[in-house]
Amino acid sequence: MRLSNPMARVALAAAFLGVLLVRPVFSDDGPPKEPEKTQDAEKEDERPAKVSYKNNAATFESDRLVIALANRVQFRFTDEFPDDSVRLSGTAAAGDSRAAFRVRRAKTSLSGWFWRPEFKFDLQLSWAGPEAGASAQTALEDALITWDVSKKEQFQITFGQFKVPLGRQEMTSSSRMQFADRDIFSFEFTRGRDLGLELNGVVARDRLSYMVGVFNGNAASRLGNDNSRFQYNARVMFEPWGHVGYSEGDFESKDKPLFAVAGQFEQNNQAYTSNVGDNLKTTIWGGDVVFKYKGFSVWAEYLARDRKPQPVGSTDPSQAPFETQSFNSNGWHGQAGYFLKRDVLEIAMRYAAYDPSDRVKDNDRKEVGGALSYFINRHFVKFQADFRQLESSDGTKAKELRIQSQVMF
Repeated sequence: MRLSNPMARVALAAAFLGVLLVRPVFSDDGPPKEPEKTQDAEKEDERPAKVSYKNNAATFESDRLVIALANRVQFRFTDEFPDDSVRLSGTAAAGDSRAAFRVRRAKTSLSGWFWRPEFKFDLQLSWAGPEAGASAQTALEDALITWDVSKKEQFQITFGQFKVPLGRQEMTSSSRMQFADRDIFSFEFTRGRDLGLELNGVVARDRLSYMVGVFNGNAASRLGNDNSRFQYNARVMFEPWGHVGYSEGDFESKDKPLFAVAGQFEQNNQAYTSNVGDNLKTTIWGGDVVFKYKGFSVWAEYLARDRKPQPVGSTDPSQAPFETQSFNSNGWHGQAGYFLKRDVLEIAMRYAAYDPSDRVKDNDRKEVGGALSYFINRHFVKFQADFRQLESSDGTKAKELRIQSQVMF
């Protein structure tokens, strides 16, 4: 039901607030008294907490609280080789290369549970600049609470700021990549984090996972929504032979293959927002598949995107005409990798391509590349090098060499 009358909305809000603030009636005049603690209960509260280091995180554990503190740093060297017709800023002539060092990522996370194990939390801060979808005004990336209603992860409610369930590579942590970073397809189709509410869980003997959410539909860490519309997402994944999860490369399969297939949906209407360049109603349908076995891994994903321009800001479509013709923007990407030495040395290759608009001919954008990774302690301590070619919609081709180290502690 939609309440169009503002007074009706105010009345409903006041009634709801009154229910929350009303003081319950007790048999005596005062509030209920806390039950007196027994001697055993007092001893239980006084038991010292346990501090340990496991899974590359400092862990604090007590009867009512568990906190895991983890840090991650990625240090990168990049050498850019532009097309012969392109001059990079800071270079003398077109075609000249440009190299630089950079701290690509430096993050701190706090995760665990409070009061009871079914009340979980996750807080992540980024010290080296925002990721996709995050705000440039704050270091906050993730701030979420998950209530495991079923106590078996079959039905959970998650709310706060976190990653929207769209795109296998985007949902995979940047710490678990086969390349130094995600490809151009992920940066184009997925927006990363947003504020919202999600229902999720794993059923059918841990073979079927689902995520259904509603979000603001704008960049993360904002004070509110840009318009009166919300973004809707849904993702379902089937893992018939065991848990695959979200991690590139194959550290998981041992004596049997692992396989997963997923379908996903997203719709976001940015009508009447202030962002002139992105006032579109976007609907995405897609799917992905992944296979892992004895050090070999391969995955691929396809997304079909329909976009329709919407009115901008305070524009009245009945008075000011605007372009309303919809267009399609589809694409796919995939990767394959193999451990030359199991869990130590891996090679990988990648391909990504998408069409920004089917109304413009010959404007596809492509990426092709290869990578070599040396793992000292799996993804916790590793060195990576990749080389890729990027083809722009105007036909120019740039190349890029990246060498990166990662430490998680």
